[in-house]
Formats: sequence, C-alpha cells, structure tokens
Amino acid sequence: MSGRTRKTRMRKATAGTGAALALVLSYGTVTGGVGQAAASELPQFSDCDEFTAYMRSMAESEVTAYGLGGGPMMYKTAPMTAEGSPASDSRAGAAPSAAVGNGPTGTNTQERGVDEPDIAKIDGTRVLSLVNGKLTVVDASGSKPELASTHTFPENEYPSELMVLGGHRVMVLGTGYEQQDPAADEAAGKRAPGFAPEYYRPATSYVVLTVLDLTNATRPKLVRTEKITGSYITGRLTDGVARIVLTSQPRIAFSSPREGEPETLALARNKKAVRDAKAEDFLPERQVFDKAGKLLRKVPLMGCGAVRHPSVHSGLGIISVLTLDTADGGSKLDKGRAAGVVSNGELVYASADRLYVATTDGGWNSPRPIDVTTNSPREQETRTRIHAFNVTGRNDSPYVATGSVPGFLFGRWALSEYGGKLRVATTTGQPWAPPEGAQSQSSVIVLGERGDELRKLGSVSGLGKGEQIRAVRWFDDLAAVVTFRQTDPLYLVDLADPAHPAIRGELKVNGYSAYLHPVGGDRLLGVGQDADDTGRVTGLQISSFDLRNLAKPTRTAALGYGRGYTDVENDSRAFTYLPGKRLAVLPAWVTQKVPCPPDAQCLSADGKPTFVGEIQVPAALGIIVGADGTLKKAGKFVADSYIVRVLAIGDRLVAITGNSIVFLNPDTFAPTGSVKIAQDQPKAVPMEDTASVSPPPSR
Repeated sequence: MSGRTRKTRMRKATAGTGAALALVLSYGTVTGGVGQAAASELPQFSDCDEFTAYMRSMAESEVTAYGLGGGPMMYKTAPMTAEGSPASDSRAGAAPSAAVGNGPTGTNTQERGVDEPDIAKIDGTRVLSLVNGKLTVVDASGSKPELASTHTFPENEYPSELMVLGGHRVMVLGTGYEQQDPAADEAAGKRAPGFAPEYYRPATSYVVLTVLDLTNATRPKLVRTEKITGSYITGRLTDGVARIVLTSQPRIAFSSPREGEPETLALARNKKAVRDAKAEDFLPERQVFDKAGKLLRKVPLMGCGAVRHPSVHSGLGIISVLTLDTADGGSKLDKGRAAGVVSNGELVYASADRLYVATTDGGWNSPRPIDVTTNSPREQETRTRIHAFNVTGRNDSPYVATGSVPGFLFGRWALSEYGGKLRVATTTGQPWAPPEGAQSQSSVIVLGERGDELRKLGSVSGLGKGEQIRAVRWFDDLAAVVTFRQTDPLYLVDLADPAHPAIRGELKVNGYSAYLHPVGGDRLLGVGQDADDTGRVTGLQISSFDLRNLAKPTRTAALGYGRGYTDVENDSRAFTYLPGKRLAVLPAWVTQKVPCPPDAQCLSADGKPTFVGEIQVPAALGIIVGADGTLKKAGKFVADSYIVRVLAIGDRLVAITGNSIVFLNPDTFAPTGSVKIAQDQPKAVPMEDTASVSPPPSR
C-alpha cells in the first residue's frame, strides 16, 4: 500500500461506526420491534399461545425439584470492556491521523453521537456523580466546586449509571429488590406449598429508571420512575432516543422438597407449576409511577408477538430492549415500545442504523456441565450467532438479518460496522479456558447483508495462535488488533477490500495493551500491562505506537508506573484525552514506597533513613503524548479515596473520588479546590514516585 493511499484512508477513517449505539450481548439477544417478517433463524411468536407453549416446553425440560437450575454447573462472566477540544475530531475512534476527545457529557464513548451511561457525567457546568448510592450535583461554574444537592434513592434501590438528557434532566439506571414472603404467598394461593425453609425469603429484582429534573440544581425534582422485573445490562442515548437493555427470568411459584419428602414429589409439583404458567409469568413486568409515586399502570413490558427466539435453545431468560424517546422533556416516553429474545446474555453492539446482538453458543454466560471424571468443563464448540436490527426509528427496532462466526467475542469493541458491512474480531477455543498451544487463534471476519442473512464476505485468520484478543481499535479500512499470552502482538489488518482482508503489519513487544486510543499523527496510545519474557505481568504501562508505515508498525515509547493497574483496562469510559493539550488522563492504583516513620529504627548501612514497605494508592495519572510519540509524565494527584473518574470541564480537570470532587490544574495536577460529598475514607500516604520511562524493546 502506498503512503499516499494510506494517508487518504487515515484522514477519512471513522472508528467502528461513526454515530453508533454500542451495546454487545454475549450469549443472549436483544430484539427489534414487531412488524417485519423474521428469518427462520430468529422467528417471532405469532401469539401468546405459541409463546407460552414454547416457554413451558423449555422450562419443563430444565426444572428440578428445587426450581429452575440445579446440578453441577460452571459459570464464567465475560470480562468488562468494553464507554474535547475544538481542535479534536469528536468521532470516538476516528483514524490515527485524527485525535479523539471525550464526548460532550465527559464520557470517552465508543462511537460518535452515541452517549453512554456512566457513573459520572458533565452537564454544562455541573458535575453529576453516583457515589455511595446517591446522586450528587456539584456546581463547577466558580473557582471552587460547590455542593448543590444530593438525591437519595429509596431503600433496596441501587443506582449504577446515569444519562444526561436535554433540558437539565437525567435518567438514573439501576437495580432494585423486593423481598418476598413465601408463607404469605402460599397462604394467598400465589405459591406452591413447601416452597422453601421458613428462613429463606427470596427477592425479586427489577430495573429502575428514574428521571430527575435538575433545572434547579439545589432541588432535584422527581419526574417519573419505572420498575421492570429483571436485571439492568446497559443503555445508550442517540439523538434523544434512549435504548435500555435488560434481562429477565421466569417468575413461577416453585417449591422445594419438604422434610423427609422424596425429591420426585417436589419435581412433580414444579413441573405442574410450569405447565400452569401463563404468558405474563415469562414476560418482564413494567410498572410506571408519576412524580408523586402513584402507580399509573402495571403491564407486561411487551406483547408476546414482540418476542423472538433463536433456533438453538439459549436459555429461559429474555433479553429486552426498551426504546424511549426522551425529547420534549420526556412527554414521549410512553410511546416507546420494547422487544425481546428468549436467551441469556450481557453484551451488545450497534451502529448508527443497525443494532447487532451476538449470542454465543458455549459462550461466557452459558452454564457448563462439568465432566465428573476430569472435574472440568466439557469441551463444546464455540460459535457466535449475530442478529441485526434496524434502529433508525425512534420507537422500535425491526429485525433484519442473522449470521454466525466461529469463536467468541472479547467484548463490545470486537464489532464494528462501516459502509453497511459488519467487521468482527473473534477468538476460537473456549472463553473460560486459558489459551494453550494452537487451541486458540483469532480472526477478523467481514459480514454483509444478503436478504435476511449476514453472509461472510471475507476473513483473515491466524492472528495470535495460542492467544486471545485483548484490544481492538477500528477505522474505516483498518483494524488494530492486540492479542496476548506471553508477548503482545499488535496486528494491523487492511480492510479496504472486504472480500480479502489482509495482515499488513505486525509488532511483537512484551506485555499487552487492553485499550487503544487514537492521539493523532497516525499514532495510537495503548493502556495495559508490561510483562517479562514468560508472560508474567510486571506492572502498569502506557505505550505509544507509530502506524505511519503499516508494514512496519513500531512502539515509540513506553511509560512504566511499577506494580499497579487502571480501570481503563476493563472499562474504556474511565479514559480521558484532551487533544488540545495532548494530555491523557487515567485513574489508577499505583505502588509507592512507604518512608520510615520519624520515631522508628530503620536505618540503612550508611545511616540514612530507608524504606520499610510499599502500599498502593489511588492516583490520577497525566501523560503528555508528544507529536513524535514520546511520552512524558504531566503530573500525578494522589486522592483521599478511590478515584471514580477524571473528566475535563472547561480548562480544568475534575477528579471524582469516593469522598470528594476535586479541581485539578491540568498542567501540574495540583488540586485547586475541592468539596466533600461523603465521609472520609482512610487517607493514602503520598510517597516517592518510582515510575520511569523505558525505551522501546529491541525486538
């Protein structure tokens, strides 16, 4: 590829998809709405009779004497992965030739124009955070931050993320629990007798959506609350349309064996409970409350005809997507509809006009029967089925097409759409098993829509044999893929010809990058861990990569912080980049030496004070990325508690900790003002900085 051709592509490149809603479901599906014929791979239920018969049949095959589930199983949860200045390109993942800044609400998003919920947000000159189970509003318009208000949520409700809506409104997303009383339910005929011992009181979980008006920051006003049975997965906000993804399980009155009773009798009762179950026992339930807490309605989240099911049995859970138009102050919230798929899962990705749901057979969240002879999970081929839905409407998401790829996906960054084609980074083997020998290898596969199918157009395989994918960054005709076991191969995959993707370059260095970020000048910043020649991780490391020559990518510099880690490795939303200052910021835990106390006897051989130990402290780290790829420490702020996020607001940085909101000077990282938002945590002791800049390895 000529330098001129490559430069042209770099300048016009977009990250995985331009304006995209990013959600990925691993082993589970999200659906679109009703109204479009389904392919045989993912048919709709024609009515509630068909839906109920299907669910009863699946549940009866799985029910035990103790309800659904039981028997030796092994579970594995998918790894968390993965949500400027006027001079920056706001596309979240624009080409390496263009630096990428954070979104307008402060979050480092995966796609342009698609805001992601987070635990801290910027709303104009206000800093919003969910710390210690409360929503805190801090006024940052002055020279010092001022606490405007704190909103407390009801008991047994646990907020986890928030989205900033128009008109100074926020939607808080979380989970709640309602304790059940089996004895009372049994007496009322709502539950089969002998459900459980008297001391056991199960709880029903539900997703809570709370809309608050913060026009008057000192007095938040409750606008609306919704409760939906199930568990919250994620949400996205695109052009004022919020899509909330959740998962739910059947709500059936099961029993357990009474004292001295054979399990066969309890099993018979539970099978009868399944045969008697109604459609609403399988569908999630939606409750809507007004600002006074009055229940307005209590209905199923969706109709039976809005549910689809895959051809391969994927569990009894239902993954649902609720589409809510938040425009006009929320007056259109009631017009939104939900749709679902019978399956279990927790990951989702979508582009500006397509929502892709990946359901992995033998994937992260599917139960693994244990082989009693080896006491290990039974081998099972891993294959990921991908379903596409149209998300261009404001109220529904019709189903479009289905395809599949071998292997499993490491997270939401494993997918990207560009030019109507879906690119997938996948690893073969078992996601819960360590890669060994040639049992795993990775591929980049390109899929295109053909009728109701996602057909394979081309692929390139053989990346990282015996390794697993750790990070991917997508551009219009280029993918940067990192795999790791002992070393960190960085592969550059040319996607200009979708039918013939090809590896253009490869770089091997020790350690790995778990997150890649474009910093301009055809360079990427990598955040991850250093490692020795055996693959043993040795400490937090920031690297810069030069991609100007695709055939020979190089690592320009590596900045080490000793033993430590950062949440950016698991959650890209924790990363902040200010293109105008060429400043990268990340919250981290770093190891520092503890000095000898003044009254202690800890002298070295020459009679000078020595060190007696090391501790890990929460710190905000600043790194200046030179135009030539060099890395330089800009400063470090050691906090009084764990650091939730470090966001940019105006010409300042604001660190949100478990105790305080702290203004930081971006040039020195010195605090310029703070306000407490919680009780003090044990304060970390500032110590000597042992970080150092290491030269690029010779190989």
